[in-house]
Amino acid sequence: MRTQTLSVLLGAALALPAAAQDFPERPINLVAPFNAGGGTDLLLRGLAPHFAEAIGGDVFVSNMAGGSGTVAASALQGQRPDGYQLGYFSVTVSTIQPQIKNVPYGVDSWTPICSVAASPSMLFVNADSPFQTMDDVVEAVNAAPGEYVYGSSGPGAMTHLTTVAAFAGLGILDKMKHLPFQGSGPAIKELTAGNIQFFGDTEVLMQRGDFRPLVVFNSERLENYPDVPTATEVGIEAPLNELYLWGGLFAPAGLDEDLADILEEACEVAVNSEGFAEFAESSGTVIRYRGREEFDAFFRDQYEANQVLIDAAGL
Repeated sequence: MRTQTLSVLLGAALALPAAAQDFPERPINLVAPFNAGGGTDLLLRGLAPHFAEAIGGDVFVSNMAGGSGTVAASALQGQRPDGYQLGYFSVTVSTIQPQIKNVPYGVDSWTPICSVAASPSMLFVNADSPFQTMDDVVEAVNAAPGEYVYGSSGPGAMTHLTTVAAFAGLGILDKMKHLPFQGSGPAIKELTAGNIQFFGDTEVLMQRGDFRPLVVFNSERLENYPDVPTATEVGIEAPLNELYLWGGLFAPAGLDEDLADILEEACEVAVNSEGFAEFAESSGTVIRYRGREEFDAFFRDQYEANQVLIDAAGL
């Protein structure tokens, strides 16, 4: 199957203009907007060799941290759209930060190439928490407004948006306190210690501690947690009912269509490769490939839908 796909790519290249046929003539830079060693960096380094093989050229990963990912995105949006620099941006970098910060990029600054991964977020509590359901939470918060605290890894982070979606969606956000931390690690410690009662993140992080999930922001229940209801099932309405920590490759706006097609097809081969599947399994990555057209529509829908979350969070 993989050999057949590569043959299709080769055949398609013969019909391209000369400039596209010669692409890539130099190494392609995949930009991680966070420090080396983090989840985004590791995912890109897992993808890079398979992307390089698929596109028939050299690919390397560089790190440009700062501003919750906005430093790299701001730098990339001003680059020449020649296909040699691609950013791997998450939902927060691409749809949240440009709506809450004064940055030089927005929804029209990019040529989305492909999505690579997406994990639904979950709201969870300590395993010894008295809360068994979201009904328990609503009842307790209404009975003691101002007493319960939810944590996050920082304002505007996915961890923050998950809790906002849960509590705003059930009409109790204004009766709770928010305690932001510098990263998920410190927040998880405080959750374990009982100093905060609620936290939200993906299944992978939740499994690192002794926690109980109360709700998942997915279109359907998770295979590993069939007894945990979806947000829709507990009464949280769209667009707050689905929330994913997703990421994908973006090029600066104005990229030539032929080059965009080449990059998209190479991404599809790389993401669907056996090697990347092995990486995903070992790292807990949830693969979610979307092609260029589908990813562009998804990205724009997310940009608009997340404005509701931003408003609810008061960001």
